[in-house]
Amino acid sequence: MSAPSTLWLAVLICMATALALARLVLWWRAAPSAVRGPAWRFDVLIALNLLAAVLVFLTLSPPDVGLRSGRLIVLTAGATGEPVLEPGDVAISLPEGPKADLAERVPDLATALRRHSEVSSVVVLGSGLTARDRIPLGRPLTYAAPPAPPRGLTALTLPELVAPGASFVVAGRVGAVGTATVELVDPAGAVVDRAAVTTDAAFSLTGAARVSGLALFDLRLKGPDGVVLERIEIPVETRDQPAPRVKVLAGAPGPETRFLRRWAEEAGIDLSVQMSLGAGVDLTAAPAPLTRETLGETDLLVIDERRWEMLSAGERSALRSAVAGGMGLLLRPTSPLSDATRRDWAGLNAPLSGGENTVPLVLDEPGGDASPATGSAPTSAASDAPALELTRRDFVHGGTDSVTLLTDADGLALASWRPFGEGRVGVWVVADSYALVLTGRADRYGELWSEMVSALGRPEGEGGAALRGIARAGERAILCGAVDGSEMTAPDGHRTRPLVDPRSGTGGCAAFWPTRSGWHAVKDGEDRESAVYVHPAGSTPSLIATEARQATLDLAAAPAQSAAASNTSRAPGSPWPWFAALLVVLTGLWTLERYRPAQIGATNR
Repeated sequence: MSAPSTLWLAVLICMATALALARLVLWWRAAPSAVRGPAWRFDVLIALNLLAAVLVFLTLSPPDVGLRSGRLIVLTAGATGEPVLEPGDVAISLPEGPKADLAERVPDLATALRRHSEVSSVVVLGSGLTARDRIPLGRPLTYAAPPAPPRGLTALTLPELVAPGASFVVAGRVGAVGTATVELVDPAGAVVDRAAVTTDAAFSLTGAARVSGLALFDLRLKGPDGVVLERIEIPVETRDQPAPRVKVLAGAPGPETRFLRRWAEEAGIDLSVQMSLGAGVDLTAAPAPLTRETLGETDLLVIDERRWEMLSAGERSALRSAVAGGMGLLLRPTSPLSDATRRDWAGLNAPLSGGENTVPLVLDEPGGDASPATGSAPTSAASDAPALELTRRDFVHGGTDSVTLLTDADGLALASWRPFGEGRVGVWVVADSYALVLTGRADRYGELWSEMVSALGRPEGEGGAALRGIARAGERAILCGAVDGSEMTAPDGHRTRPLVDPRSGTGGCAAFWPTRSGWHAVKDGEDRESAVYVHPAGSTPSLIATEARQATLDLAAAPAQSAAASNTSRAPGSPWPWFAALLVVLTGLWTLERYRPAQIGATNR
């Protein structure tokens, strides 16, 4: 019981006791001597009332008692051998833990703590605690984590909703695999991307979604002998998306805007170009004003430094508000920047330095040998194609919170973005990407701009329900984007309603417990449909072990556990002994209060 609660309890008991004693004193003074009985009766009644008050307090708030010095040894999945017990220790094995002669089998950690409440600390062995057992312990927790990571996938990021023809990325990390290879295989069984990895290395594989619908790609981790160490299905939902609305603001006409407009027309992108020469001279027939309303209908704004300097203070304010609200912004510097422009762009979380010179760059084909960052397996077409030579401004951009979209052969960033509010601000430093079209590589030109539009453009409203992490059959899963009234249909036709957290509001997250693997259809109260994929139970055991390991380490380092460690020698005592004593005192008090004086007198004789 907390200190304030204990104080109020003591005050209430004292008040009640004071009233009882006052009543007893008044009765004793008013009653005749024949009714009061012998003088010792009053003293005993006073003492019993005070003793009863003390016992009531001790029953409701029993004093702390010393904990036994023993430990609770917890065996989880991956624990090996018999636990080493010291005097006073207790060993238990959770359902996923191994069988051990010295360990008691328990259904969960909470049950073990109730059975052995006297232990002073908890020691976890093996892969770590599952979500079922990550509870407040009231004792210090020590976790003897395995020295090496699992031999498989230790981290994985699944692709989000993609549009037909767009690419998606599957990223992750591997554990203690030595030398291995990760492959992304399409539903037809063809390898679409491959990367060599070593122990504790990250990887990134790229695939493409061809048509609308649901598809299962396959991610395989292979050893040096080609044996599959681990595999997992990669669900990809492809859905038609409305054409992005792109606005290009240029300070002067040039080939870049001309070829960009041509590419947008062929790609079905709603693109408008406004070119201004300053002094009120505008080359656009009917330029739309830059207000919050018009920018709210724009998904991506592309602007160069000359057009930026022509913006009024109101237009810059509207632009900042639009980006903070989710609109994408691509800054395209084509010449050295003025100090004012550098400050303005730095205020948009896009600081730039340098840019005084133009330097050549080599842009390799995606998947080529000189582009190891992609992790792609080189194809014959890519390896035979010559490197593409362009030029760029020598701006320096990026940072710890920046995301690089494109790099040259030397690994220097050509396009990157940083967050600003709910939107993204990108920088594109290539001076003549239109040269790709002039040299017969219009396809590569389109790939570059398509990737930037996809990465920076405003998200297209609600994408429907989506999973948080990986869902597995038989385990609790989190569904975000769900609303009250959402209904989920399993592959066998069974329908359930996710339990929405009322604190998350509309569009928040909900919990559900899938019993079958496969695609689950989700339909919300507004008849919007989406699909989520549930993996088979126990799939990717290395991912499960890594998650449990990290979660247990976090639990051991939590402030609540540190606070418990400072009070390891004490624990709440049992109220039952005090309650038994209270019953004895109340019985004596009740008996003495109801004795008749004649009986008392007879007893004295």
